[in-house]
Amino acid sequence: MATAEEVEDAVQRLNAMFGDLDDATRRKIPDESISVYVKDLDLAYGCRFEGGDVVDVRRIERSEIAGRTVRISCPSDVLLDVVNGKVHFGHAWATGKLRVDARFRDILKLRSFL
Repeated sequence: MATAEEVEDAVQRLNAMFGDLDDATRRKIPDESISVYVKDLDLAYGCRFEGGDVVDVRRIERSEIAGRTVRISCPSDVLLDVVNGKVHFGHAWATGKLRVDARFRDILKLRSFL
């Protein structure tokens, strides 16, 4: 199990990765509100995608998760493995290590750039 500090660092690195995307990829990012719930640490983070930018990245209360259009949940180790490139997001989702709750259309949009 990762620590809360390691998860916070991973969330910030993930945010920086989106900032490094090329313009064509950034245009594919749908305007959505996102939450990531780290189950084993009971931590939740939220952000919004707006015009290809990630904005308002912050820790949120669990009660705020339901209002997000895309809700991701996973154990801390899986989050770190995805951010560190050890496991592909799609593989983690397909094998049940990472859960995505969203409309099917939103999942397809996300898949185009993750």
